[in-house]
Amino acid sequence: MSDFTLEPLYDYPQREQVLALARTNAEAVDRGERSPFETLREIAKDGLITLGRDGGSLVPQVSVAFDLATEDASTAFSLWAHRSTIAFFDAVGRELPAGLADATVSGTTALAAAAMAAAYKEASGLEPIKVKGTLVEGGLKLNGSISWASNLYPGGVIVLPVAVENAPESHPDRYIVTIRQDVPGLEIYYHRDLLALNSTESGTLKFEDVFVPSEDVLSDNLEAFLHDVTAPFLLVQSSFCLGLAAGALQEAAKHLDVSKGIFRPEFPLILSEYESLREELIRLASEPERAERRDLLSLRLGVSHFATIATHFELQVVGGAGYVAESPTARRLREASFLPVQSPTEGHLRYELSKYDHLEALQEAL
Repeated sequence: MSDFTLEPLYDYPQREQVLALARTNAEAVDRGERSPFETLREIAKDGLITLGRDGGSLVPQVSVAFDLATEDASTAFSLWAHRSTIAFFDAVGRELPAGLADATVSGTTALAAAAMAAAYKEASGLEPIKVKGTLVEGGLKLNGSISWASNLYPGGVIVLPVAVENAPESHPDRYIVTIRQDVPGLEIYYHRDLLALNSTESGTLKFEDVFVPSEDVLSDNLEAFLHDVTAPFLLVQSSFCLGLAAGALQEAAKHLDVSKGIFRPEFPLILSEYESLREELIRLASEPERAERRDLLSLRLGVSHFATIATHFELQVVGGAGYVAESPTARRLREASFLPVQSPTEGHLRYELSKYDHLEALQEAL
């Protein structure tokens, strides 16, 4: 008898179809035999990758990412990166490039790890933006590299931050720009031997005199831009982390009687933490424009830690069958191992949160 029922965050009409599609294709996606975008294009037909664009609740969108991740975290991850790209255009009031809304063109925020991460890291004082820009007639030229980006499909849309080296005095020198993957001067070196998520087309970007026309500068106000996009960025990301954990709990619940039930007393404690994180995700996603940055960061760190706990617990109760490399249990373990290093990394999150702790200590001292 199961001690856990996977309740939806939000019960949209196509939910069972989304779950079945993810479940059917999870193994092929994990092996790199199927692109996550094949699934995303299917669910895009029902508008399920553009939910919450009106500035209201993000609960429907985080619910789709959550549900995908319970069966296939790779596809949920690609949805997050793609949906973040859409949010970046929405934040500056730009029309979406053709193909983004229906996923016939991939959204590569070049963030799915390092590029937009560079913007956040610079804003927090961790490290500078590594892609440099030089203002030229009609736009700017980019040089430098991004160590990691995902959804790097032909013709895809890339959004990234740039440090402008020759900006006039008293003018902005940090831009957010958009380019296409096939722009001249951009080289991509794909990462093909990852522990998991090998189907997400992740790689390193190298820029050599890549020209960006002025009309493709999305913003020259880095601080305001990051303020507007942080909630959708972190909430959809947190939802797929929690969905991965939920998938592990769903499987673990079937095996609680192993070893004469020795693991059963731990399960209610794990479920209590799960429910707490689930409630916090729904609370913040219900009114994302009012979500406090500290709460968003704390949630993101919490769901990453919890996914590690849940997937390890699943392995403990499933036993040797879960140690088979291609089993769903082993796949979830590999997927969870990515969460501490995806952007924002655990180190970045802990650094950001430590600043709030320092401020509180200072206020108490005063």
